[in-house]
Amino acid sequence: MINDLINCMLNYAFDNKIGFELVNLEPDMQSFTIKSQDLIIVNLNWHNRNEVPFQIAHEISHITNSDNLILYKSKSCKYKLSYEHNADLKALNILIPMYLSRTEYTINNIYPLMEQLAIPKRLTNETKQITSKYIQKGC
Repeated sequence: MINDLINCMLNYAFDNKIGFELVNLEPDMQSFTIKSQDLIIVNLNWHNRNEVPFQIAHEISHITNSDNLILYKSKSCKYKLSYEHNADLKALNILIPMYLSRTEYTINNIYPLMEQLAIPKRLTNETKQITSKYIQKGC
């Protein structure tokens, strides 16, 4: 399933004219964006392979959000935190519907979904909100 989601994320990038390179870096080196080239570098050797689809969606989001790297790299952490949070939100909005369309996930408990997709716990409320759009509430 994870390989399928990685392929889906890469197809999404391609469809949005975002280039990507798949590399095997050290297991603790995250994927990253080269905004000036609309390019993401994806570390397929990341220590938790389940995190890779979310990382790809996150990096795609930095490009589609038109994040300003000059402000991102400034000494003010408010820009970085804002850009990171916005990229996380957009990543959830890309990844969750894609995942749900490929599974028969129908329960209201989002914690198994978060674990399967390695979504950070800090995004629990956002994940609940986005997932609820796609999963029918039980009677």
